[in-house]
Amino acid sequence: MSEAATISLLKTKYNVCTWSGIYKLLEDKFKGEFNLPTYKSFVLLMNGYSQSILMLLEILLQVNRKISGVVKLIDSTPLPVCKNYNIKRHQSMRSVASRSRSTKGWFYGLKLHLVSDLYGNVLHLRFTTAKVGDRIILDQILDKLKNSIVVADAGYCSSKLEAKATKNKNILITGSRSNMKRLSSSLDICLLNLRSRIEVIFSILKERLNLETSLPRSVAGYMAHYIHVIFGYVTYKAIS
Repeated sequence: MSEAATISLLKTKYNVCTWSGIYKLLEDKFKGEFNLPTYKSFVLLMNGYSQSILMLLEILLQVNRKISGVVKLIDSTPLPVCKNYNIKRHQSMRSVASRSRSTKGWFYGLKLHLVSDLYGNVLHLRFTTAKVGDRIILDQILDKLKNSIVVADAGYCSSKLEAKATKNKNILITGSRSNMKRLSSSLDICLLNLRSRIEVIFSILKERLNLETSLPRSVAGYMAHYIHVIFGYVTYKAIS
């Protein structure tokens, strides 16, 4: 497991997109440190160790939660598993993927839901199919939070969730829809303006660490890729 975790971090450090890329890197620069199997066995092993990596990731998230501040940010981002014109031919994720609409248009795949602090540290994460509503995940997350100010966009607006947050000694601050009339204090506006910080996390995961992919050929392969990428981000964020 230690070697799998090390390889996962090397993949993040060198910004390698694929397992074939990291395999070639290990052969060229780290051949003496690793006794590499065949490429096919290597991919199977890295996918298989993703469950162990997920356990390490959860430990890191627990540490982040202990040192996090009062303010928490929550948001979701789409994870397309293929281009829209390939939806009918796509088979690998058909059992779990679904079609939904984001601010950028229709997509076919999953959603990644994140809770972070103001400094870009991930506190909670959930993967769901694309059709799962953001408020359903917030409802689950509120069960795990206490004495926190939870900041979210207008998609999370719900009087029931606000009442539940208050019951758990939390404060839920959400943006307003265009058809709503609501007064916001200066503090509310200041906190809502901080939502862009969780967008920075999504940007790093997608644009720098290549979280979005269509290369795996199984559900396990997709989930392993997501786990390794997020593990790399959380680990390097913790030591930076």
